[in-house]
Amino acid sequence: MQPISVKEYLRLKMPSEDQPVSDHSRIRLALEALGYTQVVFPLHIIRQLYPVCRDGNFDITVTLVHRESDWVVTNIEAGDTRQHHYALAVDYGSTTIVMQLVDLNSGAVAAEETAVNAQAAYGTDILTRITWSLEDSSHVDALQTATVRTLEQLMDQLTEAAGIDARSCPVMILSGNTTMIHFLLKLNAWTVFAAPYAPVVSEPGFCWGKELELDFAGLVYIIPAASNYIGGDIISGLLVLDIHKREQTSLFFDIGTNGELVIGNRHWMMAGAGAAGPALEGYISRFGMRAAPGAVDKVMIQGSELHCTTIGHKPPVGICGSGIIDLIAQMRLSGWINIAGELNPNASEHIRYMDDEQQYAVFYADHLYFSQQDIMQYLDTKAAAYTMIECLLESAGTAAEDLDRCYLSGAFTAHSDLEAAITIGIFPDLPREKYIPIRNTSLDGARTLLLDHSRLREVRELAENIYCVQFASFPDFLVRMQAAKFIPHTDMNRYPSIAEKLKK
Repeated sequence: MQPISVKEYLRLKMPSEDQPVSDHSRIRLALEALGYTQVVFPLHIIRQLYPVCRDGNFDITVTLVHRESDWVVTNIEAGDTRQHHYALAVDYGSTTIVMQLVDLNSGAVAAEETAVNAQAAYGTDILTRITWSLEDSSHVDALQTATVRTLEQLMDQLTEAAGIDARSCPVMILSGNTTMIHFLLKLNAWTVFAAPYAPVVSEPGFCWGKELELDFAGLVYIIPAASNYIGGDIISGLLVLDIHKREQTSLFFDIGTNGELVIGNRHWMMAGAGAAGPALEGYISRFGMRAAPGAVDKVMIQGSELHCTTIGHKPPVGICGSGIIDLIAQMRLSGWINIAGELNPNASEHIRYMDDEQQYAVFYADHLYFSQQDIMQYLDTKAAAYTMIECLLESAGTAAEDLDRCYLSGAFTAHSDLEAAITIGIFPDLPREKYIPIRNTSLDGARTLLLDHSRLREVRELAENIYCVQFASFPDFLVRMQAAKFIPHTDMNRYPSIAEKLKK
């Protein structure tokens, strides 16, 4: 390992009249002797030298963080504290934020915590938050405060779980999409969505926690973005997958509230992104919810009967993304809905007409239902996901069957049944062994950087060398989406395995 933060234990001579060398110079010269030629001492660290160094008889531990071209001193402690050396990896998502406390001595994850991003109070989707931020300058502050509050909450949870002060860590590596980074930095996020789609910043680099109004003592490194829609979370994922080092062509799809795709190999990389919508994570329907205790996560239909399971085996209170996929797939295979997603009221007593809403709905638990309108809204979302894959493959001049691997990342893919997702037409009908679901590549990439500072340059080069496609430039994008709104698609020749299931 070559962790991004190191601790050096120094036993130096005390200043004397014969050698009245300053505390700062004494430490700098000792670090130079160890090979640290470019060392930066921030003012708040210089202020820390006295009386820590002299009270400890210059028996001290110096913590340094690597910034590719130099090392920054982030702390001076009395005595040998090398055995306690931790850092933070963060997946800064629009819906949820995940934080890990990583032991830089062993590489192990000491603790992990997840929280709903407090920004959700200002809109479940990013565009709503951007629009709200434009209404008043105070709203920009509110969005940033919401992020800071969530990050501090997670640090406190990690501290309680591991017994280690997370707020005193020397470094945090944060991975998020371009808009979310603009919110964190109090920048105008409208630049991400408005022509010419040039963000205020793509590579923020390092900043101090205090600069972000965060109660965090160390440095925060923000993984760079490739474009307005291909953010640091995707670059972080590529760092883990190493698609850019392979001869074979692979596809990487990070799917959630937004969908980002990358296709390529060691010779070229191409990417595109679009709004998949909150539906895939369960945030549609009156009873849609995130994956939490009581959420229906699995649905089985046999004949006219429906059975479901819930997270934590709790009484059902709603349905999450994986449950919705199962429900629609099972209804299609059992004849409860047709290729257009229309409910068949003769298929089961679970399908009932609701006079107050003037539509049919399928009741999967006592008073919990998924309506005809919910189904149609979900089909819009799944069609967008499929069409993005189709357009990116066409842009790259690659057929789906030529892909060597298809990496799927995000909570949606980690918890959903792959077969059900293919059945309803979210992903192409490829050999299942080509699909590799990964829970959170964004978080994995942040942790990878914590443990290997030599890859900082690689991250920057990745961000600079990806060609980004704008799906809006496809004149027939909406026409393609319309064809993909059916289950699994209007062209059943694209889904031979599902056609065979439907025959049975």
